[in-house]
Amino acid sequence: MNVTGKSLKKALLSLVICCILISGTGIVCAEEIIIQEKGISSADYFKGIIDMAEDKYKGEVTRKQMMEGALKGMFDTMDPYTVYYTMEEAESFFTDINGSYTGIGVVMSELDGKIVIDQVYSSSPAEEAGIQKGDTIVEVDGKSTQKATLEEVSGLIKGPEGTKVVIGVLRGGTGKIVRLIVTRRQIVLNPVTYKIEGDIGYIKLEIFNSNASQAMDEALKKMDKSKITKIILDLRDNPGGDVSQAVAIARRFVKKGLITKLDFKSESQKDEEYYSNLKELKYKLVVLVNEYSASASEILAGAIQDTDSGVLVGTTTFGKGKVQNLYPILTPEAAQKYEKETGEIFVNGYDLLSEHGIYPSDDEIMGWLKITTGEYYTPGGRMIDGVGLEPDIYIEDSLADNAIVFEGVKKLQKVTKPCLNTESEDVLSAESILMLMGYEVDTPDRLMDEKTVRAVAQFQKDCGLYSYGILDFATQQALNDKLDELIIMKNRDRQYEKAVELLKN
Repeated sequence: MNVTGKSLKKALLSLVICCILISGTGIVCAEEIIIQEKGISSADYFKGIIDMAEDKYKGEVTRKQMMEGALKGMFDTMDPYTVYYTMEEAESFFTDINGSYTGIGVVMSELDGKIVIDQVYSSSPAEEAGIQKGDTIVEVDGKSTQKATLEEVSGLIKGPEGTKVVIGVLRGGTGKIVRLIVTRRQIVLNPVTYKIEGDIGYIKLEIFNSNASQAMDEALKKMDKSKITKIILDLRDNPGGDVSQAVAIARRFVKKGLITKLDFKSESQKDEEYYSNLKELKYKLVVLVNEYSASASEILAGAIQDTDSGVLVGTTTFGKGKVQNLYPILTPEAAQKYEKETGEIFVNGYDLLSEHGIYPSDDEIMGWLKITTGEYYTPGGRMIDGVGLEPDIYIEDSLADNAIVFEGVKKLQKVTKPCLNTESEDVLSAESILMLMGYEVDTPDRLMDEKTVRAVAQFQKDCGLYSYGILDFATQQALNDKLDELIIMKNRDRQYEKAVELLKN
C-alpha cells in the first residue's frame, strides 16, 4: 500500500484516528530538536555517536538502520501508544485502518515454524481458488517456505492487482502438496457482522476502520427492513480505530448533543467537538463491552452511556483516553533537498505538503511516527485513560480459556472399571474432569493413585452414588455428563444472554 505521493494528501485530509490519527498538521522542524549545550548542538552530538558506531562496530549495520533504531529508542521513552514505524511496519498498520489492501484474502499465523491459514475471507480470491482454513503454506510460486518467516511469506504472496500467484499447501495430513493459482485483487475488510434472532438484532463491530460506518449502515438497513428496533451492539475486543468512523456510528445511536471532545496540547491543533443531531432514539440498545474494548470503542460506548442512549453490559473497558497523530518522517536526504527548494527545514512530510503543496515520493519517506498529542472526553466530561468505563450491568466473561482448559479432555469409554494403581486413558480423563470441577487431584497422569481414588469417592458421594473410589460405569457416565455441562457453561455467552434479557423486558 502506498501512503506517500498523492495518497499522502488524502491521508492528511481524511484520516482522523483516536488511537492512531487525528486532524491537524503539527509542525516538527529540525530547529526544534537542536538544543545548544556547551557549544555543541544535539544534532552534532547525535551525528558523532553514529560516526563512532560506524568506526568501531565490527558487524553489518547501515546508517539508516542506526537512525531508525535511534528513533525507535527515542519514542519508546514516551507512553505505550507513541511508536515509530518503519515503512514495512506502517504498511500493516495502514491496512488495518484503511480496511483494504491488494492481496489474496487470508489471515496467516506462524505455528511451530509452519505458516498456517487461520482465516479465509468470504468471496476472496483465496476462497475462489480453493484455499481452506487450516492449510499449511509450503510453497509460493515454486519457492519453498520451509524456513521462511511469516513476514517473508507474506512478502512473497503480495503483488500488483490482477497478477497471479501459485500457493502450494498441505492439508489433511496427506503429505501431498496442493498447488492453487490465485489472482491478487483489492480486498475490502468488512468489520461488521450481524444476525437477527426473533425481534432482536445483533451487530458485531470488530474495528473502526474506514469501512466501519458504511458497513454499519448496511446492517442497520437490514434491521430496519425487518422492523427490528431492539439491538445488541457488540464492541467486545474492539481495539478502536478511526474516530471519524466512531462519530459517524455514534450519530446513529446517540441522542442529540455532544458525542466527544478532543483536547490537544499543541496550540497549532484546535480542540475538536463532535455532536449528534439525532432527535429521537430509533433503537432500544444494549452495548456489550469488555477489558479489550478500547479507544474509539470507548468514545462510542461512553457517549451512549453518558446520554442514556443505551445500556452497557459486560466488564470494565480498557481505559485508553489518549489521542495520537501519525506523521510521515522524511529521510535526511529529502529534508536536505526540500530545504534547498523552500528555504525551510522539514522532517514532517505533512508540513511540506500543507505549506508548499509538495508531495514527497515513497523513497523520500523513512517511516511514520505515531505520537500522543491529546486526550478525549465523554459527553459527561470524563477522561477515562487508565480507568475505563464501568458497565451499567457488570457481567463477567464466560469461563476463561486460560482458567479452564477443555482441549484434549476426552470422555470415559466405559469399557473397564479402573481402581487403585490402574493406568489408563480413562483415568486420565477422569482426573482431568475432576480437576476442572475443583476436586483435589494431582496433575492428570493416567495413574489411579490414592489421591485420585479419594477424589472419585468424594465425587460419587456428591452425586449420590456408592462412594468407594472405583471408576465403575455409573461413575464414568456421571463424569461424562459433568464434562458436557462444563463445555456448555464454557460456551455460554452470559453477557449476550443478559443483553437479550434486558431487551425482552
